[in-house]
Amino acid sequence: MSHFLFENNVLKKLKKFKEKKILVCMSGGLDSTVLADLLLKNNFKISVAHVNYSLRGNESLKNEKFVRNFCKSNKLKLHLKKLQKGELNKSIQIEARKIRYDWFKKILIEYNYDLITTAHHMDDNIENILIGMFRNPSKKNLTLIPELNKNILRPILNEKKDDIISYARANKIEFSFDSSNSEDYYLRNRIRNILIPEIEKIDKNFTEKVSDIVESISSVKNDFVIDNLFIDESDHKKVNKQDLQNEKSLKYFIENLKNFNFYNKKEILNFLLAKTGKKIVSNTHTILSNREFFLIKKNEILDSNEYELEMGINQNPFIIKLESSDEAKKPNSREVCLYDDIKLPLTIRRPKIGDTFYPYGMKGKKKLSKFFKDKKMSIFAKQNQWVLLKGDDILWIIGQRADNRFIKTKGKCLKISI
Repeated sequence: MSHFLFENNVLKKLKKFKEKKILVCMSGGLDSTVLADLLLKNNFKISVAHVNYSLRGNESLKNEKFVRNFCKSNKLKLHLKKLQKGELNKSIQIEARKIRYDWFKKILIEYNYDLITTAHHMDDNIENILIGMFRNPSKKNLTLIPELNKNILRPILNEKKDDIISYARANKIEFSFDSSNSEDYYLRNRIRNILIPEIEKIDKNFTEKVSDIVESISSVKNDFVIDNLFIDESDHKKVNKQDLQNEKSLKYFIENLKNFNFYNKKEILNFLLAKTGKKIVSNTHTILSNREFFLIKKNEILDSNEYELEMGINQNPFIIKLESSDEAKKPNSREVCLYDDIKLPLTIRRPKIGDTFYPYGMKGKKKLSKFFKDKKMSIFAKQNQWVLLKGDDILWIIGQRADNRFIKTKGKCLKISI
């Protein structure tokens, strides 16, 4: 009966991703094969990614062959990465993890997948707590694996290993055996294979009790996250995408978006998986997906006028002062010093497509669009940016970077400050 409950729990988590393109990370072992089978059986749009680290000779090849055959028999696209023997050197577990996640993310972008799934489960988090206690028993080291982290979902994270085994038996699922899980070289394996079985001889309910601790830590974190979910910035609010990885904070987020006139739950849920640069608009606000954050900003009519600047204090589009100075200095975000023979008036306007300049402190010419991208500026920040010019030459990306050609750092100058 537990396997029905297991399947039902997992499908509830996956329901909103039914129409998404999912990349299943599959080792060929029990957990990842069960997850792939469940997704396949319930008609999700999946492809598979497998990494062969070439660490276990023929066994590594057998695991790869198993995954190949699984994909072939189920007509699934397979992405395969094969490392050369000896390519992993120092900390194998840490290095292998970095290699596979970097590769998974590369595939996600290259092939336009919406989501990556891994088969971490409750026992992995229990082991994480015990590992943290051995290495350094502080709150910082009691790290839990998140259920949702950006585009990576772990749909069986809250399920017990026994229930995964029960599902596999009930559905007669074949899988590939990884002998390294039985070796006690790594701390995680010693905890899994030696420590936990010994503790369970004393207290057979040990796993359930630690599971309660995991849920308690998650609950405390969720309450803190909810209280601090919407972060106030100068002209917008932002929400960390990682803070939406649990159901409680997600519900709170969706409910509070009504304050910004976003009512379409389906549109919001689809937007949560959007890539950087995507946005949705209500009649009063815009939400922008911007790397690690969602940015929420009130809709406004942007000032797209051009303004001429003369010596003294200029009021438009904001207060900007031009004055002669005998002590030029290096530019900063609030002021720049230019050659004093530059003729006035100067012009201030919004950036235009094709604008280029010669960034101070760098060699050569650069497009503003590339400069903004390198600075990881959001669409909102780019829309609010102003540039200072003389004729067609950009003098200063105001508040960001001056142009090399016109900067003076010693002697008399034309000082411009905001």
